[in-house]
Amino acid sequence: MMDSHALRSTRGIVASFVLFGAWGVASALGGCGTSEDPLPSRPPRPVADAGGEGGFDAGGGGGPPAPDAGGYCGNEVHQAIVDAPNLYFVLDASGSMNESAPGGTRYDAVRAAVVNLVRKLGPLVKVGAAILPAHGSNQDQCAAGKQVFPVMQGDPITGEDGPTTTGIRLATATNPVGGTPISPTLEALTPTLLGLEGKTYVILATDGGPNCNESAACGSEDCQPNQEGDEACLSTGTNCCAPGQLWGPTFCVDEPASVAAIEALRAGGLEVFVVGIPGSEAYAGVLDAMAIAGGSPKDMAPFYYPVSELGSLGGVLAEIAAVAVTCEFAIVDPPDEEGMTNVYLDDEVLPYNDPDGWIWKPPSSVRLLGKACERLQGGQVKQVQIVSGCPTEMPK
Repeated sequence: MMDSHALRSTRGIVASFVLFGAWGVASALGGCGTSEDPLPSRPPRPVADAGGEGGFDAGGGGGPPAPDAGGYCGNEVHQAIVDAPNLYFVLDASGSMNESAPGGTRYDAVRAAVVNLVRKLGPLVKVGAAILPAHGSNQDQCAAGKQVFPVMQGDPITGEDGPTTTGIRLATATNPVGGTPISPTLEALTPTLLGLEGKTYVILATDGGPNCNESAACGSEDCQPNQEGDEACLSTGTNCCAPGQLWGPTFCVDEPASVAAIEALRAGGLEVFVVGIPGSEAYAGVLDAMAIAGGSPKDMAPFYYPVSELGSLGGVLAEIAAVAVTCEFAIVDPPDEEGMTNVYLDDEVLPYNDPDGWIWKPPSSVRLLGKACERLQGGQVKQVQIVSGCPTEMPK
């Protein structure tokens, strides 16, 4: 898990990052005074648009304080490195995802929730996506899934969809059909996922158990047609997944191979979250095993993330994303005096040591708390600034 963003801050220096991308830029700005200039009694608010040499914009307004803003004369402004984590979505687009749901199908609801999350988080994350099974003109219903959207930096938060939000929305559009080849899909994606720079979180959303493994073997208790009440299987007491039977081994629950594929990703440093869409309830056991293998299970059973109503999916995805988006920022060059530092979300100064403000975390990190953290993780903040040189704003 990414624990911090690297930020620079010393007395008289503004350390800020704009939620725009993953760059590290530092520009010295011309001064207009001396270190003996009187400091204001309370922190000034950052200027909406600095402009000039060294100024930068988040898209849709905002920017660092101007060099001659009250009390900031002679300041040096830095844009920090924003090391956004990778959120990689693996979406079940099997035939059962065509089941009707409010506003369309199950798949429509999942895709809309993913796009909405990407839109809200903006540049706080980089995002990519794959669907399973792979869909083409000659469809193999058990074809290993494939990447449909390579990992890209999220869009600036401007109120309009940028290329990443638009791209993932278009790339994941498909007509659900076929089986649920989770293990071959993850195996095929493993080189790509392990090759990504930075911390990667895989979010696997499915409405059923994994199948499509011709090498699988199972009894009737792990045969999906038997589990789901197929009349031909139940009336005769037949294990319909036995070799030569109606459905065959491809409809065995493919737990061992799926868990092994997730364990391989976990061994490479990735974390895998498993989300169970309505329809997956009969497969809670295998989804739990997959979630535990992924390294980020819930604290108690069920260990995967069950979604009882598709309307709540957005909240579930946001809960997962909050694990990836940090509210703690390590300052590379901390100020000499802690009492001369302030933290801004956009143009709002946060109170120090307040439940919804910020605190110092030894030895030299700033941590956002409560609603301040929630606003950042919820994609409601364009810019964070850590500013030294003015007395710390205290709770009223």
